[in-house]
Amino acid sequence: RRMGIKVLPPDVNESDADYTPRGTDIRFGLSAIRNVGDNVVAAIDAARREKGRFADFKDFLNKVPAQVCNKRTVESLIKAGAFDSLGHSRRGLVTVHAEAIDAIIEIKRNEAMGQDSLFGSLDDAGSADATLDFQEPVGEWDKAALLSYEREMLGLYVSDHPLLGVEHVLSAAADCTIATLTGSEERADGSIVTIGGMVSGLARKVTRKGDVWAIATVEDLEGAIEVMFFPQTYQLFATLLAEDAVVIVKGRLDRREDVPKLIAMDISLPDLSEGPRGPVVISLPVGRCTPPVVERLKEVLATHPGATEVHLRLLAASRTTVLRIDDGLRVNPSPALMGDLKALLGVGCLSG
Repeated sequence: RRMGIKVLPPDVNESDADYTPRGTDIRFGLSAIRNVGDNVVAAIDAARREKGRFADFKDFLNKVPAQVCNKRTVESLIKAGAFDSLGHSRRGLVTVHAEAIDAIIEIKRNEAMGQDSLFGSLDDAGSADATLDFQEPVGEWDKAALLSYEREMLGLYVSDHPLLGVEHVLSAAADCTIATLTGSEERADGSIVTIGGMVSGLARKVTRKGDVWAIATVEDLEGAIEVMFFPQTYQLFATLLAEDAVVIVKGRLDRREDVPKLIAMDISLPDLSEGPRGPVVISLPVGRCTPPVVERLKEVLATHPGATEVHLRLLAASRTTVLRIDDGLRVNPSPALMGDLKALLGVGCLSG
């Protein structure tokens, strides 16, 4: 991410077995997906080469051999995002994949026995396509569930990251990034620092005296660091420590070993609860959208940081244009923010 190189999700039409360069990007390999073996990947690749790219999930099941049509394997491919480019939702395919696989296995078994129909000379895919029928429900998992399954299958987040969209909330509470601590000597050994990030790993330990302590891996969008919660600190904050929790950690930097660590002193949870409620929409006549007003609007938004998007509706005589404000200016839609916006732009700016 720091180098500007994008890691593309696995894809049944685009991925090879291993990680592969695609221009300036890297495509995730199918063999790196949990529960997907080399023999399955080879069979998918062979089907793609011999019968052409997969048009949709039904076409995929029709074209691949029976060994690929394993419920656990296909579910892993779905959760990893390997069918996203075919226009399906992951939630929808997980709901119907077992039913679809039962049907296609029966079709393939009959075809192998030469009992598919009297019209065996017709195209195999065409006859199967007429029999394989399922209704995929609409709708997708929320971001947290989707990314949780993705990390379970891939070992990391690829299509998105839980911290994207809330990074400005963390930066407002922190005084440095994790990369600053791990990549330079700017902060001396023993310095008191505050970082913001997500707990991506958590291991609880027990001392010889029977006291519980923990080692947490905290990561932001630039790096990761081990944070030590020794018994006294752990007892105070154990209830806040959980994998995938977004946290603010204050601690003492330990540079005595090759890899810096943080000795935790305090931990808190930032308020991200406003994020899912949808954007704050500000209406503004085009004639009032002048540089001084825009600058003052940015200042108002910046003083109320949160996780909610802001949209700006520019009103003209003939049309209305909606602009999405930069993620760095997401807000907490509190009464105080609404009051400041109305004071700057007038009571009608929030009328929708």
